[in-house]
Amino acid sequence: MPRLGGMEPLPPDFARQLAEVLEPGDEGAAAEVIEAAIRLDDERLGSFLAMLAERISASARPINREELRAFFRASAKGDRAAGS
Repeated sequence: MPRLGGMEPLPPDFARQLAEVLEPGDEGAAAEVIEAAIRLDDERLGSFLAMLAERISASARPINREELRAFFRASAKGDRAAGS
């Protein structure tokens, strides 16, 4: 099972679960953002994933590419405001 730093392992069906919450047609952009996010240090990656999780919990509306990019930019800068 894949692990990210000191974090809990990702569930085996993580990709399917993620695809279910994405705006249709934004899968490619999401893959690019996630690929960039996994190159962040553990703290910033954790911030990105926390913002994503908060957004998923807050709304049933599909996540679009611009939201993902905003989460990435905020986490790369160490800012949590985009997830609030």
